[in-house]
Amino acid sequence: MDNLEGLLEMYQNSGTTRDILNGLQKEGASRLLLSGMTGALECFVLTSVFKEHHVPHVFIAEDKEEAAYIQNTIDQFIPNQTVLFFPDSFKHPGSFEEIDINNVLIRTEAINKIYTAYNKKDLLITYPEALFEKVIDPTHLDKQKITIKKEEDLDQETLLEFLIEYGFERTDFVYEPGQFSIRGGIIDIFSFGNEWPYRVELFDEEVESIRLFNPNTQLSLKNIERVSIIPNISNRFGQEHKISLFEVFNKETVLWIKDVNHLVEKLAICENKARSFAEHIKNSDDEKLKTLLDERAFILPDTIISEFESRNILFLKKGPKELSIEKEIVFKSSPQPHFNKNFKLLIDDLEQKNREAKKVYLFTDNKRQIERFYNIFEDLHAKIDFHPVLKSIHQGFIDNDLN
Repeated sequence: MDNLEGLLEMYQNSGTTRDILNGLQKEGASRLLLSGMTGALECFVLTSVFKEHHVPHVFIAEDKEEAAYIQNTIDQFIPNQTVLFFPDSFKHPGSFEEIDINNVLIRTEAINKIYTAYNKKDLLITYPEALFEKVIDPTHLDKQKITIKKEEDLDQETLLEFLIEYGFERTDFVYEPGQFSIRGGIIDIFSFGNEWPYRVELFDEEVESIRLFNPNTQLSLKNIERVSIIPNISNRFGQEHKISLFEVFNKETVLWIKDVNHLVEKLAICENKARSFAEHIKNSDDEKLKTLLDERAFILPDTIISEFESRNILFLKKGPKELSIEKEIVFKSSPQPHFNKNFKLLIDDLEQKNREAKKVYLFTDNKRQIERFYNIFEDLHAKIDFHPVLKSIHQGFIDNDLN
């Protein structure tokens, strides 16, 4: 067992993790307040609960940057699990001037994986501006996609009609979502539901092979048996086909909310900006953006509070009075001190922790950085007992519960 595995096992067996799991066992919606967590401690706790609790979990961070850090950290803790990231559709969160096609792709891919049970259970990280936009109901999306299977016949004309109808652009070579090319018996399709494009090779009308490939190198990445081609999730569907993200998940899903008051405030700000921008853009030539904003397929603050009433929620900060708390679980932690490359301060701090019998874990994704610390401690005649972990976390912390 390496240092990270041992540390995660300590959290899985900790009293606070047991308290959370016990709190989630009751019938009906559970509401727990997890107070006192600092730094990346929330990532260790979320990972431990997720591993032991066999339902989907959604973590709502305060903003996109924090969500990306948390997703990156947890992704390293669960190597056999796809930790989904769910962004907003725009270049800048809360700013509706320009749609980001890559973000649209990631949103579509996440919804598709949740609906098709790509993982046995899902772990998704998101933030307020991403929740503000509704998503296409995957049951409706399922009716709109076309499935291609190996060793089955494929009618090129039918496929061509489908792709054009749903806004795909025919090009010589595909390089971004929403494009396709046909060269003889080779069909390349960059779906809105996958990170890489597909290459379908035909023998007459029979599908001989389906592969994922890198559009930059044209090299194959993976052979697959079947593929579902889905259209752009952000347009071509009316308001009646769109639902909130939470409706995609089952009722047992656990929501982790960093700051529910901040979430509601952000949604209110997004609502005002969207209404204002929708009026401003009426004369715009950007039809995709006009469609999205004209439909106002957004989830509003009052709606999200009502949706929370029937959900299992773990608050990291107290929320509105309407969302009562059943139990508070207190974590005794403190932020990691800042050393500003002052190795004497670092050594003094670590020696003090060694004297207090605290276990020290040093995280970095650079092996040479670990060697550098060993050399610095040796040069400065410091005998520091620490456990190196070849992974990165976004922020250090001191856990006084586990010492």
